[in-house]
Amino acid sequence: MIEWFAVDLIKQAGELIRREIDQSYEVERKTGKGDLVTEIDRAVEQLIVHRIQKTFPEHQIMGEEGTADQPDTLTGTVWFVDPIDGTLNFIHQKRMFAISIAIMVDGVVEYGFVYDVMADEMFMARRGYGATLNGRTLTKLHEHHVRDAFLSMNATWVTPNHQIAPEILAPIVRDSVGTRAHGAASLELAWLAAGRVDGYITMRNMPWDYAAGKLLVEEVGGRVVTLYGEPIRYDGKTSVLAGSESFVNDVMKHYVIAKVTAEAKPDLRIVAHETYGEVRDLLVLANPNEAMVREQFEEGRTFRALLGKEIVGAYMLVAREGSRFELVNIAVKPERQNQTIGQRMLQDAVKRATLLGGKELLVCTGNSSIMQLRFYQQAGFRFDSVERDYFINHGYGEIEEDGLALRDRICLTRPL
Repeated sequence: MIEWFAVDLIKQAGELIRREIDQSYEVERKTGKGDLVTEIDRAVEQLIVHRIQKTFPEHQIMGEEGTADQPDTLTGTVWFVDPIDGTLNFIHQKRMFAISIAIMVDGVVEYGFVYDVMADEMFMARRGYGATLNGRTLTKLHEHHVRDAFLSMNATWVTPNHQIAPEILAPIVRDSVGTRAHGAASLELAWLAAGRVDGYITMRNMPWDYAAGKLLVEEVGGRVVTLYGEPIRYDGKTSVLAGSESFVNDVMKHYVIAKVTAEAKPDLRIVAHETYGEVRDLLVLANPNEAMVREQFEEGRTFRALLGKEIVGAYMLVAREGSRFELVNIAVKPERQNQTIGQRMLQDAVKRATLLGGKELLVCTGNSSIMQLRFYQQAGFRFDSVERDYFINHGYGEIEEDGLALRDRICLTRPL
């Protein structure tokens, strides 16, 4: 039976980790100072992958450390494997890390396993059969709102970062009863399923981080979606919001889309747009020089943001030299501002520019646009250049914002 094969495999991998944890081993940096991999990570994944391939040669494997070839499509049976989720904890604390394995069959995750190696705690879930901890059935989640929830969330998301404006999630930290950063996504979701925390939020997880934990949470009556309420996909990086139905709804309604009423709460969609007249007023909000806006419309690609059938925002991408794309005329309908729509359009622009082969995203604004300058820096942009008297030299009339005359154009860039 596949689930007992998986349990035996995980236990064997756990024994390998416990045997090697106090030995000397090499540590490598992958993408940043906190994104590390050790030779033990790779050895554990090799052990797991070898046994799966030997027993189920027709199955596909998606593993964090790339020991197996990543599948092109998630067809048939797919194993999601994270040999050591929480490598930083493994290296520095020798605890609070887990082996995470999920098994997807025909596009649906059917089994999830999260093994806290040092605590010897095995969290298991089978779709439709509930979740267990060391054989004990986990009870249904209690309903919590933010005000009475104990959260698991990394402090990264309430400091300047590339994923989200810090002020969106900071109020959740303020309003909750407590927030902790545990540093192992699968374990944090497992603890949520066990009632040890009441909510989990991150802006950046990969499928092997959340696939098993997501099933655990769902099997105890919880909900796991993106931060914006969209279904979780298993083909790439995503944000994750998890907790009871009350908690998830509270976060989305009162914090993320804070001022969108329940009646006007359809999911935001951002789609390509080809008709100038329909978005003209929005684009001119961002740039009152309509001749320039029209020229950019003809030169680049335009996208509109929709809430239901209502156009609530728009932006353009224009290709520049050297694999650089410029984001121009990003604007949100005035009555829809402060609802994270601009943030989500910016995230969409980053994704689209990347897919188009861009290596860098450029954005330019005025010296008097204090809010915009703050917004872009919080999203990971850095100052690139200043063109003095740009707006005066390009025919703009006298414009003043927050007591400052609009004079100079300031350009910022961020890598893609």
